[in-house]
Parts: sequence; structure tokens; C-alpha cells
Amino acid sequence: MDKRKALATGCAALAVAAVVTAGAVKWVKTEGAGGKEAGTGNVSYEARALGSKTFDEEAFRDPDVKYRPLRILHESVHSGVIKKLKDLGYGGLVTNVEYKPFSMYLQAPDYWRMLKQNVSYAIDTLGLRVWLYDELGWPSGAAGGLVLKERPDLEAQGLAVVTEETKGGGEIEIVHPQGHGSVVSAVAYRGTESTFEPESLVDLTASLDEGGSLKWKPADDESWVVFYFVQKPFYEGTHAAFNWFEQRRYPNLLEEETAAKFVEVTHEQYRREVGEYFGSGIEAFFTDEPSLLGTYFTDEPPVKPVTKDEPDPDFPLLLTLNWGNRLAEQFRERRGYDLLLNLPLLVTGDGEKALRTRWDYYRTLSETLGDSYFGTLEKFGDDYGVASSGHLLLEENLYHQAVFEGDLIQLYRRMHIPGIDMLTSYPEQAKDWGVTVAKLASSAASLYGRERVMSEISSAFDAEDGGLRGRLGAAAVQYAYGVDTFNSYYRHETMSDEDNRAFTDYLGRIGYMLDGGASDAKLAVYYPIESVWARTLPPMTLHAKDFAREAVALSDNFKQVSLKLVERQADFDYIDSTALLESKADKSGWIVPGGKRYEALLIPSIDVLDTEAMDRLEEIADAGTTLIVQGDGPSVAETGADSGKLVERFRRLLQRDNVRRANGADEAAEAASRAFAPAIELSSAEPSIVARTQRFADSSAFLFVNTSRESRSFQALMAATGQRVRLWNPETGEIRELSHETEGSRISAELTMEGWQAVVVTVEP
Repeated sequence: MDKRKALATGCAALAVAAVVTAGAVKWVKTEGAGGKEAGTGNVSYEARALGSKTFDEEAFRDPDVKYRPLRILHESVHSGVIKKLKDLGYGGLVTNVEYKPFSMYLQAPDYWRMLKQNVSYAIDTLGLRVWLYDELGWPSGAAGGLVLKERPDLEAQGLAVVTEETKGGGEIEIVHPQGHGSVVSAVAYRGTESTFEPESLVDLTASLDEGGSLKWKPADDESWVVFYFVQKPFYEGTHAAFNWFEQRRYPNLLEEETAAKFVEVTHEQYRREVGEYFGSGIEAFFTDEPSLLGTYFTDEPPVKPVTKDEPDPDFPLLLTLNWGNRLAEQFRERRGYDLLLNLPLLVTGDGEKALRTRWDYYRTLSETLGDSYFGTLEKFGDDYGVASSGHLLLEENLYHQAVFEGDLIQLYRRMHIPGIDMLTSYPEQAKDWGVTVAKLASSAASLYGRERVMSEISSAFDAEDGGLRGRLGAAAVQYAYGVDTFNSYYRHETMSDEDNRAFTDYLGRIGYMLDGGASDAKLAVYYPIESVWARTLPPMTLHAKDFAREAVALSDNFKQVSLKLVERQADFDYIDSTALLESKADKSGWIVPGGKRYEALLIPSIDVLDTEAMDRLEEIADAGTTLIVQGDGPSVAETGADSGKLVERFRRLLQRDNVRRANGADEAAEAASRAFAPAIELSSAEPSIVARTQRFADSSAFLFVNTSRESRSFQALMAATGQRVRLWNPETGEIRELSHETEGSRISAELTMEGWQAVVVTVEP
């Protein structure tokens, strides 16, 4: 409806792979490619072997259940509904134990019996697939409030900050905010909030009264600034109080005990009741919008949520950072220095030390979230042969990722099926939103041997639904971005039987055509989340205007570079700093985790770079890979490193013959698209056409999606050789031989596409 030296940290989890058995998908533990276990710190460099594929016309027209979307249904599920879904062409359902009344969630024996009957009927009788939804609504992690009922000490925490300035010896008074907890730090510096002298620090702990209020008068008449940090329950104003389902206090996902308790009261009960179907019909658990609460929401949800925990209208909403009961200790363990002495740098400053401190802080949040929450769900799946999946909160923009989650590629790495949501039925909007989130999820899957990528789909964010044609086109765009599994909130009961069947056939047909292949991306694009972290200051709301201007600019530029590539039909994968460090480069070229070999690497605008990542960039350039660098490169190295040396090394890198420099997003995308032989070239500029090339051992499939409402005609030049070229229409099921010409190792064909239409071209021996 959200390294480097520590690479060994985390799990060495076994991969969970999809095995097709009698039309269903069974989940089992397997080793990664090359005999190595998949998991944090242990990667494979052997590409998955591609099999041959014969594109069968009957299998296309009536695709198998494994390719069809699942319908998400939370309540009033019974055999009649399940049978109707089967008749409408759905592949199964995402469901949960009945939860009304909410007070009986996970606690009613009759509801568990109903679930068992539904699961048995869906799997044993109808041969459908089942996913289990892990929460009473969303966001996941609370178990409908049971986690905090048993462990109230695990409630999500924020670190609120109050800053006050004085000049001329005036007294500063800060009253302890209502409802807040202990004061974590109170310090004064000579200067102002934006320009203070770190060496002038004065600890104001002795100036706090028993209630946590502060009174302090400087000894001189100089300008002074006070930073007052106070811990608080992070609830009022957050997604926990502003989601569309239920207002309830939220647990802290930075605490290891939170996910352990969540699994104990949720997943373990499902295991006891329906665990016999894990890996044999029940494919995955779906976790929905877990997050670090990050900042405040201001817009009322379109649906009034149920209220479990009434928000306090008098609770002051102060500038707040994500916090944890052990975060200061965890920061010292991971980063090697004291965060508490540097807290003011999290809320102000653009100097080198400030950028480094924020880089370290947000990196620590991301790593801790990955280990504590997603790692716990991953381990449960590994132990019991059922996949972990779901999606995060507000994943589309990097500046949101900084405060709500972290490094999405590394968090998706901890999911057996990385997942997203796409809440629009408009193809052009799906193109815009999906270029970050869907491509990040599919890139993580490619890097770390995850066989599938899921999307939760609906039109929840549309003012007006785009209709059946729009829904189909929006799904096709996601297929082009690497999604292959769809869980639908579109209400089947408000659609005609004909439209339901058209919807499920369409998704299944494209899924069948692309299944078993691999994308032909030859370009990697660097994911600059560390630079966004370094520039992020705590925002007062989730709106872009309240985030640091530099963080938003980096995020927007990254997205624009990516969209410009998509509009040139230049396919690519993202790579983050962790995967970059895990990659290898030698005389044979550059190879990344997962076994792909890229011909070019595009580095969009960045402000910071780790020196070990700099080492790898030099090695990649030495191996002959083309680098495209937007802007001047980084100005700050990691804590403890020499930034001046980094800047000089990067300057020398820019002087190499195989390193090209670009300025704006369009120039960077143009340079990158010319750095390798494209799999698809169109006769004219067609920015509305999103395309994907899927390779098999002896054939190729080319997916074209028109995101415009207007028809488009163009000549498509496709890198493939073969005698048989066919055009497949997933909307009608029509297949025809496609008139074409062979130009060396390429096929040229004229394509005319209606508005919002998708087609697949296959080239076979």
C-alpha cells in the first residue's frame, strides 16, 4: 500500500529458490550459483545458466497458474470466494487469519480453523498459490498491538531536538516537552546554530532540573547556541498514526527483540496452524510497509483509520531523528566513535565532519534495520522453507529512503522475494515511480540470486482509476523494470468477469514470455544513497520542501538520469557501494555479484565516496570498463580517511581515456547509452516507449510498452539472430509472424503500438 569492513556482519542465510512443481511454485532451501550460499558477505560470481525456450502458443494464450496474479483478501474469505478467483483466472490469494473484531487478532481458534480450511481448499483442491499477510493491516511489525502489549519497552523511539540561541549573556530556558522522556544530551557552543565552534563545547547536564527542563546563562556576552536532545515515543504525527488502516503505537524495528517477538506471536502461529504447506503451496509471507518512522505526515488519509491508540493532540511535534534504546552503543560498535558527542552535526552543518557523521548515522540505521527486522524474517523463511517478501514505505525517492529505511538494495537483499508497491493504474506514472523502486528491487534480485520480484498493485494513489487498459499498461511497465510477480488489491468484485479474465490472462501471458530468461542490461548505474545520507537533515514533514535542498537535488538527479536512460530504451541495473566492493575486476573485465559483466558504469552526481570504493573504481577502469561520471565527483571521504587524497585520485581517474565526463542528466544518459552496443534501437526518439530485452540460451524476447495515450509507430532494430520472428499481443492472445529484415546480427521490424499497449517480439532459431 515503505560493508566494507562490516561485510561479514549479518546472516549467511541460504537462498530460497523457486522450484516449479505441477504448476505450483514450491520454496526450498538451495545453495547459490557456483555452490556458494547466498547471503550477506557470501556472494556468487557465476551467472545463472540460461536454458532454451520454445515459445508455446497455447501456453501463452492460457498461461499456467504460476504466472497469474494473486488477489489480496484480508477478510470474508471462504471457499466460494476462492473458487470464484480460480474461475476468474487468478493464480491464488494473499490472505491472513480473519481479524474482526480486531481485539481477537491471532487469538480466535475458530478463525484459525477457517484459515486452515481455506488454505487446504485453495492448494489441495484448486491447485492455487497462497501467500500469508503478516499483520493486522499495516504497517507490519506490531502484530496488531500484541508486540507492545507484551513488551511496551520496545515502542518506536525518536530523538527530538530543540535549539536556542542567545547573545549578550541572555538566559536560555527550555521546558521539557510534554510526553517526552529522558534528556539524552544538552550542550552549548559559542556561535550560532549554523556556525558554532566545536572546541567551545559546554556540557549542560548540571543545568537540568529533575523534570528535564533547562536553564542556562552563558558566562560572557558572546553568541551561544544550545542543542537539547530528548528521547520520546515516536508516534504522534507519524505513519503509525496517519496510515489508512489503524492508528496504533508502533514498535522500534531497530531493536532485535522487536522482530523476535513479532515472529513469535505471528509467524510461529502460522507455522503451527498451516506450516505443513510451507514450501508446498504457501510460497511467502508478505510484510507491509515496515519502516523507521522517520518524520511527520501532514495530510489526512483518504480513509479514516480505526483508532486503537488515540494520538495526544497536545503532544508537541518537534524536529526528530530516528532513535533506539541501544543506538548510541550500536553506533560505537559499528563506526568506532561516540555519536552522542556529535549529535548537533545530525541537525546542522555542511562541513566535512558533519557530512561524515550523518553518513555514518544513516548507514548505521540501515544496517541495524537490515539485521534486526529483515534478517529475522529472512532467517524464519530459511528455517522453514517459506519465502519472506513484502514492500517498504515510500520507496520512490532517495531522500525518503534515508529517513524511513536506508540502502534499499541491501534491505531487498534480505528478502527472498524483493517487493514493491505500485499504486497507480497509469502507465506513464508507473514509468516515473517504478524507475527507482522497481529497478532497485530487480537489481538487488540480480545481484544476490533472488529469483523473483513482487509488486503489490492498485490504483490507490489515482484521483481517478485508469481503467482496465491503464491497469494492464502499468503492470507491463513493471515487467519491463524486472517485476514478475503481482499481488493485486484491484477489487475483482467490481470488475466484470470478462475484465477480470482479461486482467489475469494479460499478466500471466507476459510472465510466461519472460520466464526463464535474464535481462540483457550492459550498463550499471551507481546508487548514491551515501551522498543523500550525508546531505540529509531531519525534516519536519515528508514533503520535499522540508528536506535538505542538497539531498533532494541528489535524489531528483538520480531519478532523472535513470528516466533519461529508460527513454532511450537503454536497459541498466543499479549497484550500490556494498555490491561495488563485492565486485571483481581484472584483465577479463568487471564482474559483479550474481555473475553479470557490465560494459559501462554510470556514476551520477555524488558528494561522498569511500576510499575502498575508489580503489574498486580504479580497478574497474583498469579492466577496460567505460566509466561515465556526472559532475566533478566526490569531495568527502569516509571518517578517518583523507578527503584531499580522494579528490586527487578521482581527478586522475577523470583523465583516463575510458572515463567520460558529463554534466546534466540528459548528457550523462546520452553518454552512457553510447558506451555499449544497445540491444534495442528505435528509428526515432520515442521517450514514451519502455523496453526490456530478455535473453535465453537460443532465443530472445523483446518487450515494448507504450506509456503514452497516443499510438506510436517506429522501426525497431533488435540485437538478435534467428529465422523465426513473431509478435505476441498479451491483451488479445493473438500471435502472428512479424515481417522483418536481417541486418547482420540484428533484426529490423516495423512496430505500431496503440496507446498504453504492450507487445512482445520473439526471435527464435
